[in-house]
Amino acid sequence: MSDEDAEKLFLQEKPTLALLFIGSMGKTYASVISKEIDSTFAHTTRILSKMEHSGLIRFTFEGRIKFVELTEYGKEVETALKEFRNIIAEGSPSRVECLKSGEEGQEEKGREGGETTGKEVEERGEETESENAKELDPLSVEILEKVRNLKNKIESIHREAVENGQSKEMVSRKLGPYSRDIKKLHSQIEKAETPVDETVDSALEETERLLESYLKSSIPENT
Repeated sequence: MSDEDAEKLFLQEKPTLALLFIGSMGKTYASVISKEIDSTFAHTTRILSKMEHSGLIRFTFEGRIKFVELTEYGKEVETALKEFRNIIAEGSPSRVECLKSGEEGQEEKGREGGETTGKEVEERGEETESENAKELDPLSVEILEKVRNLKNKIESIHREAVENGQSKEMVSRKLGPYSRDIKKLHSQIEKAETPVDETVDSALEETERLLESYLKSSIPENT
């Protein structure tokens, strides 16, 4: 893994949490890490695979149990992350003073200009969403678009089924094939040469849970 790839990996929350947790435990295993960082097992194994490839962790076996622990290089990165976290937590006095002054200025501006309208809030939200989208790399944007389109299709089919009172069996036949599409997207993420943004992982996991809930739900038969 190149320096750029490693940087992308640790600019994401869950890989950082995973490495710090492994360091605190000394030796642990994937399912425990998954629960600790509040991630699916599949997403956690992808994170660990990338960390192993970059030389941060190694896997060992004790009987049939597969453990994961930090390498010496991983411990160095752990120390650096802890120091960085402490610096951020403490904060710079000058920065705190600037923030305080800024907040006071905003309050004064608010009093002069009156209450913010709902439209202004909505426009700011759209601007933020647009800025976040620009920060994603091209591959993440591409896969995220596929995920969103897939989710829209699944929701549309389910909504139509509910409106028409279709049977559970009929809904399963219509929605079942989309499980393959989700697996293909998981495969694309796993095989990506550079780490895909965790926003994409989260969106895909949400879509997968949505599909599973629809397939398990019971829809009344036509009368």
